[in-house]
Formats: sequence, C-alpha cells, structure tokens
Amino acid sequence: MGLTHLKDFQKPAMRGIVEAHTEDTQNAPQFIDQFMPDENTFSTTFAYDIIKKSNHLASYIGYGAEPPVMDRDAVASKSGELAKLGIKYIATEEELMAINQARSNAEKSAVIDKLLIKATDLLDSIRKQVTVSKLQAVLTGQFTYDRNQVKINVDYGVPEDHKFTQTGAAAWDTETGTPISDLIEWNDKYIDTNGEVADVILISRDVLRILQTNPEVVKEAGLETNRAPVSVVEEVLEGYGLPKIQVINQREITYKDEYTGEKKTVEYMPKYRVVFAKNNLGKYLFGPTVENEYQPGIALDVYDKMEPIQSIIRAAAAGFPIVENPFLLLYADVANDGGVEG
Repeated sequence: MGLTHLKDFQKPAMRGIVEAHTEDTQNAPQFIDQFMPDENTFSTTFAYDIIKKSNHLASYIGYGAEPPVMDRDAVASKSGELAKLGIKYIATEEELMAINQARSNAEKSAVIDKLLIKATDLLDSIRKQVTVSKLQAVLTGQFTYDRNQVKINVDYGVPEDHKFTQTGAAAWDTETGTPISDLIEWNDKYIDTNGEVADVILISRDVLRILQTNPEVVKEAGLETNRAPVSVVEEVLEGYGLPKIQVINQREITYKDEYTGEKKTVEYMPKYRVVFAKNNLGKYLFGPTVENEYQPGIALDVYDKMEPIQSIIRAAAAGFPIVENPFLLLYADVANDGGVEG
C-alpha cells in the first residue's frame, strides 16, 4: 500500500497545496513578473499557434553531426513537448515502510510532513522553470530549449535598431568609454520608437562595477576618488532624466537534467548586458493539461506503482513565454567581450 490511501496525499489535499503555493507566489511576485505576468489560456494548441505564427523562428533541429533543419509545421508538431513542464519525486519502499511501521502518530506525521515538503519543492521547481523562461525572454529576446533530443530557438524579433554593441575604444570598460552619453542616446531612441521612456534599465552586476569606475561617470559625480558609490551612480543617471537602474544579481541558473542526470547551466542574461524595458511587454501563458483536469495551471498528483513498489509525487504544467511587444525592449552589450547577436 502506497501513499494514495492517506488523506494527506489524495486529490483534495494536493489541490489545496497547489492553491496555497499559488497564493504565496502571487503575494510575493518576482521582479520579472511585472514585465511578463501569468495568464491562462484554454487553448490546447497555444504553443503550436505561437510557434506557427512566429516570423522569427531561428532553428529547431535534432542531434547529430549534420542535423536536419525542420520546417515550421514540424516545429509546431513538437510544441506540446516544448510547452510541457514536469518534475517528480519518487517515494521509496523504505519511506513507505517508515509511514506504515511508525511507532507513534508523531513519527508517522514526521515522515508525511517530509514528503509534503518534497511536494512543495516540486511546485517551487516548476515556478523556477517559469521564472527562468521569463527572464530569458525579457533579457535576451529569445527562448531556447535543448533537452530530450529536442532543440529550439525562438527569436521574438527585437528590432535590429534596438540592438547596440560597444567595443574597442567605445566600450565602457575603457578610459574612453562614455556610458552617460550612450545611455542618453539609447533613451532618445527608445522614446522615438515608443513615445515614452522605458520603465527601467536592467543591468548586470558586472556593468554596475564598470559604471562605478568609468571616468565619465566619476568625473560627472565630482568625486576625488576613482570609484563612485552605487547611490552616486544612480543619482548621476537620474539627473539626466534616464529611467531608474535595476541590477540583476544572478545571470544564470544550474539544474540537474532529469533525462541525463547531468548538471547544466542556463544563462539568461549576458555578462555585460544593458536592457531598456517596459512593464507588460508580454505574458507567460499557462495552458490546460490532462493532469490538471484539462484546466490551465499547475497540477500536483500522487500515484502508486507496484513494480517496483514506489509512490510518485509529480508536478506538471504547460506554459510558454510570449513577448507581444518586442519594440518595448532595447539591448546593449557594453564591454569588449560582450556582443548582441543580430
């Protein structure tokens, strides 16, 4: 007998955990949610429709020395796999024995609580995947997927005249780099396109460090030292009517690939990236799944297996990031080893 006979792991209880987790997420949103809020769709082909309508599909290929490039319809046929998010925890026979052979109710409850924490961890993992997808879409203008012998790169079509690269003497990490002048120029370009300023300028920690020691910034701040405090950098930029800056402290995430067991790293912000962005430039669509009784959202289920004896706790969802207004993004890579691919 596995977990499903216990009230704590039956559908009403699992649904309650999901609802509480969703409420906690809504009460403590990530900063990226302001650019790409969650939205539900009842379409069963939403990822297909997104890909099929995209004019900026760069590649979707299989593995091999000379992998074939698949046509748009073949891409769309794989979209269900692309949109599906899932992760599971296997409760072993030893854990099941610990529940059924517990010497007291307190001991039994401790094992159950440990497994319920695992269930919440699965929901956290799904949310982390969603957040990383949003970050990648907003900070790179692309969405990439390279798992389980499926590879895709969707380019959302940020305008080419909204992409800048400062190299050589113009790079900000040189004595001749002029970040204030560049930011004013890009801000003017953004206003020319959109009729209003961006809500924020997103920068990496590496860019912030460059700004703190750049001669143009230090001179404008009127400092006698060669390093400006962060607050002074912010004051200097705000003095020119530029949007506020927000620092992205983490540029990548490491995860364990459930197919190979290997650790992999996904970078969602280039090292020397500057991003002008506006709120609500897109959305993250949650679609319906069988696991969630054909409703959009995240599902949490428990089921038992006999061969081998296991109980599986599994979280699943279907989702896809959409940049609806790519002209609300403007990118610049500002150091000599940076570069925006066009």
